[in-house]
Amino acid sequence: MSSSKLVKIIFFGNEQLAQGLEKPATPIFDALVASGCEIAALVLPRRAEPRSRRAKKLAVIDAAERLSVPIIYADEERDLDKTLRQFGAEIGVLASFGMIVKKSTIDLFPRGIVNIHPSLLPKYRGSSPIETAIAEGARETGVSLMALGERMDAGAVYTQEKIALTGDESKQELYEKLAACGAQMLVKNLDEIIAGQLTPTPQDESAATYSRLLTKADGTLDQTTMTASECERKIRAFAGFPRTRLVFMGREVIVTKAHVETISQHPYGVLCVDCKWLVVDELVAPTSGKTMPIADYLRGLR
Repeated sequence: MSSSKLVKIIFFGNEQLAQGLEKPATPIFDALVASGCEIAALVLPRRAEPRSRRAKKLAVIDAAERLSVPIIYADEERDLDKTLRQFGAEIGVLASFGMIVKKSTIDLFPRGIVNIHPSLLPKYRGSSPIETAIAEGARETGVSLMALGERMDAGAVYTQEKIALTGDESKQELYEKLAACGAQMLVKNLDEIIAGQLTPTPQDESAATYSRLLTKADGTLDQTTMTASECERKIRAFAGFPRTRLVFMGREVIVTKAHVETISQHPYGVLCVDCKWLVVDELVAPTSGKTMPIADYLRGLR
């Protein structure tokens, strides 16, 4: 951003652009603060109940509290629009909000709400674009800055940046790369968006594809119907959540790392439907719940 004028922003969402991340962070929120923007309020869809005493707060809540930014839970507000109007923000920024934002809320802002979406829209609309890109073996993905609309991820796009995929990224690695890219894109283009100098382009509806909310059932690996590469990609895509489960040596285990071999000499390879082997490198032991290399697991069995 080059403007000396202080930009007042309402930030929507928890910024976790994928499910089950190992190292949650707030690169987008932090980049806005570092660029000189004023975060007038943080809006979350609902107050999350801790699942255990050791459960950590969302990273974005910690970031907001450090700066004394008011935190608003949308489901607890009798009139969310009235509450937000009081801040007089010029624009909203949304990153992983998890619910549809009403048109009346979008219209509160002179320049609407900018959504940071981790895919090359209209590809991979929906809640799991990072996981879906990895699981499908996509050769590229990217980040879209989009004008939020009433329909999910269907708004006009301000700008995009492509990122080539190597085919061995973990979900955490790809999230970090896309989040950093999105933060940089937002700061670079925000002045022009606010000034009305960057005109968004409508998406091609005929090219739209969708990702969906993941469930635990999505993590089941079935070597009788899946290729070895499909299994390996899901292991990387579903790390953290929903994680991938496989019946291995007579027990169901959570596989955290594996690789594919055409001819396997390993006693712990799993033959898949394409006659290639999924070789387990690391797993979560079913009895101890500890993540360990396959060699350690086999020694424990013996």
